[in-house]
Amino acid sequence: MGWFAASCARQIGLQPTEDDARLYQKLYVARLPEFVEVNIARDPERQRAFWSCLARDWLTAAGLPGSALERMETAADELGFGPQSILFKLYEDVVPCLDRLDALGIHAAVVSNWDYSLHRVLRMFGIYERFVVVKASLEEGIEKPDPRLFWIALEESGFTPAETVHVGDDPVDDIEGATAAGIRAVRIDRSLERTEPPVVRTLLDLPEALNWTG
Repeated sequence: MGWFAASCARQIGLQPTEDDARLYQKLYVARLPEFVEVNIARDPERQRAFWSCLARDWLTAAGLPGSALERMETAADELGFGPQSILFKLYEDVVPCLDRLDALGIHAAVVSNWDYSLHRVLRMFGIYERFVVVKASLEEGIEKPDPRLFWIALEESGFTPAETVHVGDDPVDDIEGATAAGIRAVRIDRSLERTEPPVVRTLLDLPEALNWTG
């Protein structure tokens, strides 16, 4: 988070140091309990106020002009969630995979260890509406591999564990978590040269991998 705040500051002509970036990170970590509460509350005003207060306090603590706050927030929107985002990139296989799943009549959902910004990121990429359910762990107060996060998504979507396959890259959070919830799991590892059961190297191989799980 510190490097991103420093990038936003430089975007508007300020000159934060590496120590300033570390200071932002320290301030953010100290407020993590509050950030958890903000996520669970699902209140957009509280969310905006949290980041605004953090940025203002950081500018003051770093000796940077407080008058730059509004421009900092604009830069954060552009660099975080604009067309040239430096925070998020969409893998090239995501949309083709969703297209193939749609053609097969298979519904997709997102269950992620993330904060409330997950919804905004998916909308930024134009794919939010392609998921029947989007669950961010911090909004639920439960994090993978806790199986309850999967169960919440299942209950909302109306699907059973037997009808569901979870795909993820983390052996514990994704594979063990889904398995504990009674859901079949497929791991993705993009570093592999080819797909071999039980791991896919690209989401393009997911329709084929669904056959591995029955």
